[in-house]
Amino acid sequence: MPIPCYVSGKGMFATERTTQFKTAVIEFLESSGLGYDTRYRYYRRQLPEIDPRQLVRMVCDPIESYDQDWEGYRTARPAGRDADEVITAFVMERDALFRREARVAIYCYDEAGFGSGVNSMRFILEGKPILGFYDPDAQHRDINLHNVLQLRFEFPTLVTVVPYRSLEEVRGQLLAWLPTR
Repeated sequence: MPIPCYVSGKGMFATERTTQFKTAVIEFLESSGLGYDTRYRYYRRQLPEIDPRQLVRMVCDPIESYDQDWEGYRTARPAGRDADEVITAFVMERDALFRREARVAIYCYDEAGFGSGVNSMRFILEGKPILGFYDPDAQHRDINLHNVLQLRFEFPTLVTVVPYRSLEEVRGQLLAWLPTR
């Protein structure tokens, strides 16, 4: 039975590097039958007419760009409510839905920001395992890798953080790790 996964990494400001990671992982999960990304499957049902490869790429972008319920949610907001609070509430509701369904999280920490840290802690607090990746050769690093590695040291039964240099290594790690969950 496929394992529901939450595939993540830097969100709205991710570069092509993180987007490539996330799309490769989602495509691998779908093609291998080992698992599926809960966000991708949700939007596959909501947007069945979209080409699967296009949708994989799309779900790496902010959901207000494609979620069919966003416009109605936005226009139904109470008068005087701050627009940033409205989008935050909407994204939190959707994201909580994706996290609840997921049994595990798969993270690209190459460009991880505050949101990745918060979500990682949410998974840890829920007792759900995380498989995290980082490229030790990354030229551009705006994160403190030591903070990410602390997760592995502090929560060794829940957090696995491994280096990778190619997406093939990521697929190999997924093949080894997912069946144990």
